[in-house]
Amino acid sequence: MELALYPGVRAGRGLPPEAAVRAWATVAWLMSVDGRAYVEDLDGGADQPQLRQVVKLRLLELLSEMDTRLTGAEPAGEAHQLALALEYGLHEVCHASGQELAQLFALEQEFGGEEADDAGVRELWDALCEAFPGKIPDPLVASGQSEVLRALRNWSKLCVAAGTDAAFLEPFLKDA
Repeated sequence: MELALYPGVRAGRGLPPEAAVRAWATVAWLMSVDGRAYVEDLDGGADQPQLRQVVKLRLLELLSEMDTRLTGAEPAGEAHQLALALEYGLHEVCHASGQELAQLFALEQEFGGEEADDAGVRELWDALCEAFPGKIPDPLVASGQSEVLRALRNWSKLCVAAGTDAAFLEPFLKDA
């Protein structure tokens, strides 16, 4: 399944600079910390189909949160992310309908369907990281902590340049 990645930005639609810096830095953080951990769990759970299914659902919820943030809106509560993704699809992270997402993430398994491989999910994740406008730090590798701190410094500089308050980065610093 071929999906358009970051279609809004590629089409020239964007947020005002202040909101864009906040949205893209937050999405980069989510991809770096949560997304990479989910993908590692997906890879490590090859012999645990129930674990893989839960991780895929969490990853889809994360993509929904990222999608909402890239529109400039605050995401709905965590309990609603999956339902929103399946009902309305994704539009900013990638262009995919809810049905396409259900197929890609093999959600029919939840209802007794045959087990599917996770190659499509992994391909989507890798493509999103590759197409991201900037480097996504990887805290799961040996040099990752310094990459994360460097990214936080760079995002702070972007905030200053865009004329926005970098205070939203504070919780990221506590997690780093």
